[in-house]
Amino acid sequence: MTNAPATGSEETNPIGAIGDKWWLLLVLGLITVASGILAINHPVTAVRSVSIIFGIWLIFSGIGSIARGFGDNAGGGKVLLLISGILSLTLGIMFFREDIISQAIWVSFFIGISFLFRGIAELAAGFAAKGQDGRGWLIFMGIITILAGVVMLSNPIASIITWVRLISFFLLVIGFMEIFSSFKVRKLSK
Repeated sequence: MTNAPATGSEETNPIGAIGDKWWLLLVLGLITVASGILAINHPVTAVRSVSIIFGIWLIFSGIGSIARGFGDNAGGGKVLLLISGILSLTLGIMFFREDIISQAIWVSFFIGISFLFRGIAELAAGFAAKGQDGRGWLIFMGIITILAGVVMLSNPIASIITWVRLISFFLLVIGFMEIFSSFKVRKLSK
């Protein structure tokens, strides 16, 4: 076998491989910007959409946990899987039966609880990492995450609307970056 030089069609140029599809990045950027604008102008609709997506996720997560609970390889966690599956399924169905205010409160509650658990875990990891680099950041992030959880739980409606606005801003920034990148990819591929 001889090692022949690669021809143009055999080259593996990452920019060349996606260069012809630059317009997909442009479309993604336009959709992302449009989503950000819609979320800024209609925060209640954005909260409703997030609640519906979260409810769907809870339903599928619940079904998956119940199925794993009945599976042969669930081990000693069968009961916990079944309980968490039933709870997830029940809460997911509640998201479709509740009004927007209740949904916003539930979403804030879940985010707040998640922040509390994550913050406690980061704080514990930071205290356990004596003498290691990054220990201070872990402790700092743990405290900030715990505070964010407390804020989410103490004022759920204001918190969820703030989150929607923050996410809207990030959608706009990311969308404009994707649009800019699409033209950059197009230029580099030529």
